[in-house]
Amino acid sequence: MNRPDPALGPERNNPGAGRQRVRGLGAFLLLAWAAIPATPSGAGPFSAVSDSEKLTAVSSKAYNGYVRARLAGGSFQPEAYAFGEGGAITPPLMVVRDPTIDDVSFNEIARTIAVPLAGQNYLPTHDPNEARLLIMVFWGRTTGSVNTLDGQSMDGLNAWNATLLGFDSRGVSELSLEPSLTGYGTSFKMTLFRQSRYEVLDALAANRYFVILRAYDFQAAWRRRQVRLLWETRFSLSERRHDFEQELPAMARFASLYFGQDSHGLVRIPPIPEGRVDIGDVRSLGPVPEK
Repeated sequence: MNRPDPALGPERNNPGAGRQRVRGLGAFLLLAWAAIPATPSGAGPFSAVSDSEKLTAVSSKAYNGYVRARLAGGSFQPEAYAFGEGGAITPPLMVVRDPTIDDVSFNEIARTIAVPLAGQNYLPTHDPNEARLLIMVFWGRTTGSVNTLDGQSMDGLNAWNATLLGFDSRGVSELSLEPSLTGYGTSFKMTLFRQSRYEVLDALAANRYFVILRAYDFQAAWRRRQVRLLWETRFSLSERRHDFEQELPAMARFASLYFGQDSHGLVRIPPIPEGRVDIGDVRSLGPVPEK
């Protein structure tokens, strides 16, 4: 169980890697407002929250042939699990204290997540002979790339956050705001954003609260000391104007729709409703009189 896990990021597996990454990315230059204590109730010219920032982003995958069995009535067959404390994951750079997450314990997080797990027929147990799953819980908040001023650091931080949060990071590093893209002007670069990864980069630019659930085969780990991942679900929400402790129940409830299943990419819940115009039956008003 002590093997390095690349999916969790180098800082989690090796505390010293965080310092190396900071040196590798160059000095992060924070915007002046980033030093203001984080609060969900702050006001000001940037206080409005967009629709995308209200959505929980979920990325879920199943591994090693894991498929949930169903009962005759269609509900999932109950599976017993035990929690494991993965702990908080520290991003490459974090300078703002946030008591809404910094002061929340693993036990509080586990109790909250246990509710939507039960809704999907994942039931806790203290008997190691009954437990099928060992669900490791990791949590934290990212440093959004908007907090950097140089393109190289922005690209590196975007890639790190994309991997951590389950976003599709392909192509992220090729899109930089640094004015060093030889031969192309700002308009061309903005076109790249709009046509390729604009939505992803927009989400990664903001600080985000996140939780990662990784479900391992408990019996394989307990009896044979084998690490066998069965499923993982990552979910996150923009930090701006939100409170991690208050938002966690809804975040976990939305994400529970994909516990133990593959989301086939990143999904955002609840979805923004699509507009619809119903014009009814087309009728003729007859000839239009000439003026």
